[in-house]
Amino acid sequence: MARIDELAIERIGMEALPQAVALTLEANWNQTADDWAFFFVHGTVFGARDAAGKVVATAALLPYSGGFAWISLVIVAKAHRARGLGTRMLNECLAILRDRNLVGMLDATQAGSRIYGPLGFKPIFGLKRWEGMGHAAPVRVDSVQPLGISGIQRVARFDAAVFGAKREALLADLCSRAGAHGFELEGRNGYALMRPGRVAAQLGPVVAANENDALILLEAAIASTPGSIFVDVPDAWTGMTTSLGARGFRVQRPFLRMALGREVPYGDPPQVFAIAGPEYG
Repeated sequence: MARIDELAIERIGMEALPQAVALTLEANWNQTADDWAFFFVHGTVFGARDAAGKVVATAALLPYSGGFAWISLVIVAKAHRARGLGTRMLNECLAILRDRNLVGMLDATQAGSRIYGPLGFKPIFGLKRWEGMGHAAPVRVDSVQPLGISGIQRVARFDAAVFGAKREALLADLCSRAGAHGFELEGRNGYALMRPGRVAAQLGPVVAANENDALILLEAAIASTPGSIFVDVPDAWTGMTTSLGARGFRVQRPFLRMALGREVPYGDPPQVFAIAGPEYG
């Protein structure tokens, strides 16, 4: 086996999609080919190849308009772990951050946080991934209406102030995927998106003016989605977590939002009740 420092690291694109998806599968992550494709088109993806040319590690960077970029999809094949390759991949992303004068943001697993901390990333707040089951048939929830691709531009204006950057392209992509659906509040700001994942449907973002409105959107989304659901909720929202627990959801894993070059969140976190996912923020 080649030494880690001998593995070639390069920018990869759509041609590497099957191998990138294979890494996700081995790691048992929830991302799909659609997620990788979005990063290939809108971000930068690095891949490390072994002597046979196979991609055995990745790291991705997704820039946002607010002066920051999301680091994600840092995956190392099992046979190459614990040898410093993850740090090498991260350093490729950090070089771009420095060149473009961008703040680095990410949502770290417990294992990941042990890598990011020594590189200078600071914790901002905690999140937890909740996992549970949706319903087999839609249930009418008052004060919400379906959100389709035609409504994304409308909710994106509200979302930009909350998230701290424009991400209409991402919201449109999530909403337009096969099997995806969304809801928005009638007469006031608030929306939720649900999309298929590799392991379970992913609920998020959920953005609203207050927790009561977020709970209405949560109920509509869960009631309309059969099968397993993941939702990543900031720890601050005890009403959300209580509601999820009452519906039989359980904590699967924690995440830690971290930043390099900043110690406070962007946007308006009190209106973010579930993130888009750790790969997107």
